[in-house]
Amino acid sequence: MTTRRKNMGLILLVVLVVATWLAVMIWIALQPHRDDGKLGLDDETPSGAAAITDVLEDHGIEVRPAQSMTQLESELNRRPNATVVIHDKYSAMQTASYERLEDLAALIPADQRVFAGVSDRQQQYLLDGVEASQSLGFEEFLEVEPDCQIAAAREAGNISGLRQGVVLDDSAHGCFGVHDAATNDTAYAFAQTADGSIIFADWQMLSNSGLYENGTATLATWSLGQTDTVIWFQPDFQFDPDTDGQLSPVQLPDWVRMGLLWAVIVTGIWLLYRGRRTGPVIAEPLPAEVPAAETTVGRGRMYAKAKHSDHALATLQQASLARLARLLQLGPRSSADAVLAETARQLGIPLRELQALYTRPAYRLTNQQFVAWSNQLQDLESQVRQRYSVPTKESS
Repeated sequence: MTTRRKNMGLILLVVLVVATWLAVMIWIALQPHRDDGKLGLDDETPSGAAAITDVLEDHGIEVRPAQSMTQLESELNRRPNATVVIHDKYSAMQTASYERLEDLAALIPADQRVFAGVSDRQQQYLLDGVEASQSLGFEEFLEVEPDCQIAAAREAGNISGLRQGVVLDDSAHGCFGVHDAATNDTAYAFAQTADGSIIFADWQMLSNSGLYENGTATLATWSLGQTDTVIWFQPDFQFDPDTDGQLSPVQLPDWVRMGLLWAVIVTGIWLLYRGRRTGPVIAEPLPAEVPAAETTVGRGRMYAKAKHSDHALATLQQASLARLARLLQLGPRSSADAVLAETARQLGIPLRELQALYTRPAYRLTNQQFVAWSNQLQDLESQVRQRYSVPTKESS
């Protein structure tokens, strides 16, 4: 094996390792977050949800995070009966288009939805039976009502540390209610709609700090433990295409962005391969000298390739006028009119014909017309050169 082949194999091995490392890093970067902020699945701070995650996994229930619509749809395709916890952590639903929310409602069956906190947009597009979300200030202790119709709430018995409630219509059932005498409304901390959706009015009921408050853990495990998989959906719609407006690169689906990144990686590898140096640097003496004929031929090919016959003809006309002025001994600063007038006088040709020959055409020339025109310029110069040529000794 030659040294060149060994070096090529080493280069390809390094490129493969770098490409694999980049692919792994990109794949990790595209995964949904689990451990940061409110109700983060691995977050052990008071606002995290590591406690309920551990409890569910101890009971054999898998908890899967999702942030984009693409990820959520992928998870539901694999686990169509999964319970979906919806927590608007980034307030993405508040600014989402109605088409997106309608698509979300069509994607998640109503009886599989569990809401951790309820916003106005969720009430409008994802919930039936909720009239409003209402702040409760801080309720230290709430006991379940005797007429509560939700088995999980009756099992829990009492809860505490509530800050939010939902006002329901007659089609939904609620428990742990707080009555407001001013509005004559009752806001419930826990509710279930007629189509089976479950509502935790205060998202902190599912947090680490709220889970140990009286019967909250019973509510959480009862509500989330109905299936063998829980999808923890905290939407961040920047990774999904929207139907409103044009798409920016960050709004493209995950597979498109991954494809673009791989295209950049492969292109970089190809450029590196094509731009590699295969031998020592060859030094040339400076300054580099290029024959005038090569420059002229190269310029002519450039004009021909660009189909700029008019520019090429203008260059030939200017050069011809300069040579005629030199042959007629008029000086380099002579005007074009003076050169043409003297040429017409010496050759006995009408000045109008010469002016037409040295005027730029108003139409695009074909290749044949360009060649014919340049031949006329050359013939004219030949006539002037023959007239002013100096006789040799042999001819005298």
